[in-house]
Amino acid sequence: MVNEADSTAAAFRGQAAAGAFRMDTDAARGCAANFLRFAAAVEPQRSRAARTHRLTGFGGFDSARQLRCGFEHKGVELSRSLSELRDAAVRMAEVYLLAGGLIEEADQLPVDALRALAEGIDG
Repeated sequence: MVNEADSTAAAFRGQAAAGAFRMDTDAARGCAANFLRFAAAVEPQRSRAARTHRLTGFGGFDSARQLRCGFEHKGVELSRSLSELRDAAVRMAEVYLLAGGLIEEADQLPVDALRALAEGIDG
């Protein structure tokens, strides 16, 4: 799913950069804002998933260790998938800004989005 989102974002970005995909400025800002809200909503889930990277309370048996390791691995995979999903949403926001002719905003977006996510601010 995430690889498909990356492919879609890349295709739309190419079309927007070439002028084949265009939007009204206000509509582009609205679409970009929706993707940024989505990216911001994913971030707390990613933080929660990170808590599953090291689990306790499974006991000392080998089967318990295997179970713990399996859950930890799933937690790491979930964190990675959520990070990729968040990043794809930021890229899609950038695409919509490009389609609206908002090149300077699109160029600044990854920096601003990453700063906002790091500070826990909903962009």
